[in-house]
Amino acid sequence: MSLFDVLSKGFCSKKRQSNEILSQEEYKDKFLHGEDYIKRELYDEYISRRLSEEFGLKYNEKIKKWHSEWSDNRRLVVELCYPRGNHIYLRWGYNYDFIPNINSKNKLTWHRTESSVKIHIADAWYNHIEDEREQDCGYTKEEFYNPRKCTSFQYQIPTYTSDMEFALEYIKSVIDKNIPLIREWVNNVQTVDDAIGVLNQRIVTLHHIYVPYMCHIRAFLYAKNRDIEKAIYSIEQGYAEDDRQQVLKDKLNQLSNE
Repeated sequence: MSLFDVLSKGFCSKKRQSNEILSQEEYKDKFLHGEDYIKRELYDEYISRRLSEEFGLKYNEKIKKWHSEWSDNRRLVVELCYPRGNHIYLRWGYNYDFIPNINSKNKLTWHRTESSVKIHIADAWYNHIEDEREQDCGYTKEEFYNPRKCTSFQYQIPTYTSDMEFALEYIKSVIDKNIPLIREWVNNVQTVDDAIGVLNQRIVTLHHIYVPYMCHIRAFLYAKNRDIEKAIYSIEQGYAEDDRQQVLKDKLNQLSNE
């Protein structure tokens, strides 16, 4: 029996229906006022079990991520993301073996080994589920820590609790809610063209600070498809007036001719 199972075993007597959404009062009671930190080691094993069952992923203890074996120049990667605040969430996507990073000294590096795993094109719950709020930034009094008003609380993992047994069982339900979203991503983004389509949509809708990186990724996807004209245009869009352009263009030309 795993540590997760031992700690959550006593929850059976107060287990809720898996499809029942906590009220604001219940959620605050369990996760806002708690002082016990929920270590990821307490639920990593459950994530590993579910990702292995559903997608054949293995847990990489060294880098604290889950990933598949290489297939068609890519591997599926799942990781925990830690934004500001008292919640973390699952993020997933593809690591491609033909997309390099470039540093300020024009050195190219790839992510191909067990110790170097990177998500090049990422996805998460917020690309699948509407989280409508009354204001652009922050929460109203009615929305704050209210899963029935803000969907985000249904798909994110709380980090503090007043009831560890309850929290561990609740986290299992959060993970299970993310599994169909990962499967939707895997089913919808199968080819290089699919990945380019995702990036094309994001480049025109997301904040401009993310555009250069996405143009970089898109350029190498175009080059992999032997569309060098679009690859060069994408790298020029992402690296305007940047002296790293030529190094990247040379690598794009090399990739498109392989």
